[in-house]
Amino acid sequence: MSDQPTTSDLFRGSSAPGTAPRTPSLETPPRPAGSQGSPVATASGASTGSGVSAGPRPKSPGQLVKEITEDFSTLVRKEIDLAKQEIGSSVAVKAKGAAIVAVGALFALFALIFLLLALRDGLDEFLWTWLADIVTAVILLVIGGIAVLVARKKLAAPISADLTKQTVKEDIEWAKTLGKR
Repeated sequence: MSDQPTTSDLFRGSSAPGTAPRTPSLETPPRPAGSQGSPVATASGASTGSGVSAGPRPKSPGQLVKEITEDFSTLVRKEIDLAKQEIGSSVAVKAKGAAIVAVGALFALFALIFLLLALRDGLDEFLWTWLADIVTAVILLVIGGIAVLVARKKLAAPISADLTKQTVKEDIEWAKTLGKR
């Protein structure tokens, strides 16, 4: 598993290692020693006198929409990256498997040639030469037909992106919960 956060982590408060979460903290920062009773200025410039800060100002609707838009575009980019990575790794695994099958098939072809030559020579002892060649060709056609059927079945299996589908479903559910708030 990689160190990168999933798209779900971006909106559940988790963040990548070494970065701060996107949600702002509403806690007041600790004060330096000796400043316990000093007056604190409010946003309007007036002093509260109690030493307690009024806290951060709430964000405007425009700022909230901007943050949601940025988060959504980040989410879409992450989903696309995940899909590329997942499909790329699936294709790489299938390509390696196909290369191994091709090498094995080449050696099997050479072995088959020698077996068919031996079969032809054996049939040639009690059949006419042309009939031995036809029997050998029929055996080759049957083996080739079976190979085509097996290959067609193997290649018909789709490449899946199950992880991407699951995270997209989670993101849709998350977006639905935002609309209910």
